[in-house]
Amino acid sequence: MRIALFMALVPLVLGGCSLFKSRSEWDKAAEARPLEVPPDLEAPPTRGELIVPQAGSSRAATARAGVVTGIDGLNVADTVDNTWQRVGMALERATDLGSISARDPGAHTYSLSVTSQRTRDEGGFLKRLFTRKKVETVTETVNIGISTDGSGSRVSVSGAKSSVQRVVALLRDRLG
Repeated sequence: MRIALFMALVPLVLGGCSLFKSRSEWDKAAEARPLEVPPDLEAPPTRGELIVPQAGSSRAATARAGVVTGIDGLNVADTVDNTWQRVGMALERATDLGSISARDPGAHTYSLSVTSQRTRDEGGFLKRLFTRKKVETVTETVNIGISTDGSGSRVSVSGAKSSVQRVVALLRDRLG
């Protein structure tokens, strides 16, 4: 009988201990005022990244080619046909960059296979200390399109960001 009474009182006494504890920090916290949106974030971006190209343009061909992770370009003060030929000669002469995999004279586009060497660090400190870095050859596709831009031409380059930067640097150097 004493044991049954003891077993009934122990949970009751232990449950009463929670009455003497202080409340947790999140129970004491007061509600803060809502966040304000900065005024420059309320307007949609006005750059040309969100503009859907027309069906027959060369930009539409480069957008359909695959996932675009980098877009850049340059303006050339020449006709579209002459610029397309100059870009083709610059790409053919750049043997260290890659090779032209496709060209479309009607749409003024090129598809370029760019090869590059990348190193990877794998593992933790000790593994990197006692092993060499792994070098891998990566081939990425870069799409180049030439379109009319005012009195000159616009050369648009899209593809993987590092490859796009290499191609644009080459074209800026060769086309002036």
